[in-house]
Amino acid sequence: MFRTGLSSILIALAAAGCASQPAPVTLDLQGVSPAADYADLSAVLAKAIDGRGRILPKPLRKAAGRLDAQLAMLAVTGPTATPELLADDDHRLAYWYNARAAWSLKLAMLDDFAESVTEPQLMLRRFPLDGRTMTIEQIDRAILDGFGWQALTAAPSACIYGAPMPRSAFEPNDVRRQIAERFNDFIGDSRRFVIDVEHKRVLVPPVLWRFRDELIESHNRRYGTKGASLITALLPYTSGSAHRRLQDAVGYSAVQAGDKSTLATATKKP
Repeated sequence: MFRTGLSSILIALAAAGCASQPAPVTLDLQGVSPAADYADLSAVLAKAIDGRGRILPKPLRKAAGRLDAQLAMLAVTGPTATPELLADDDHRLAYWYNARAAWSLKLAMLDDFAESVTEPQLMLRRFPLDGRTMTIEQIDRAILDGFGWQALTAAPSACIYGAPMPRSAFEPNDVRRQIAERFNDFIGDSRRFVIDVEHKRVLVPPVLWRFRDELIESHNRRYGTKGASLITALLPYTSGSAHRRLQDAVGYSAVQAGDKSTLATATKKP
């Protein structure tokens, strides 16, 4: 369940990106030892992410050395490369979330913090991770397959139509709790989940839009209803101000937010 939409998106991404695929990213891995240690990433995030989850380009450039050190460690560590270091689901989810955050920062920097990027630019560029060569798309598949649609929607993103970047690395003892919290905050953020009151529509980010049919079907089956909307189907997963935003938008049309992503930076590129 909740995977068919991702497959169709991946086919489209592959078709769009095959003509001008960016060169794979390489790292110097000589002498790097595996470890489930995210201290370097935490230091980078504390300096390079603002309070709204946006990238600060200049501080990130200054922290590039520590980011590369973290990426090198992630490259030789992982559920496939070192399963003994990531023995349970909490450790694996923290690993994938941290890998997505770290590589999103690196790819944004390599792309010179372009304000508008297509999904293939970020999703399909290859890099060393988990003892192999991977992409952000493959990280997302691992998150979806292992932890479900809500965990994927709550995953850290460098783009405005995704859940915000954290200000410290994810830790295994707390990462599961953060899924529902981050998802709720995502829906409650008017910059990331846009409700257009004037035109009575909800601009649903692509990361969530892909699951619309499955979410509606699941809601109808769970509550014995027929004809539920996507907005209604999302209500049980929200609380507080996010829940009130959706309640106010019941009856609005739901449309996809668009196929281009705007990089979430706090300033224009330096």
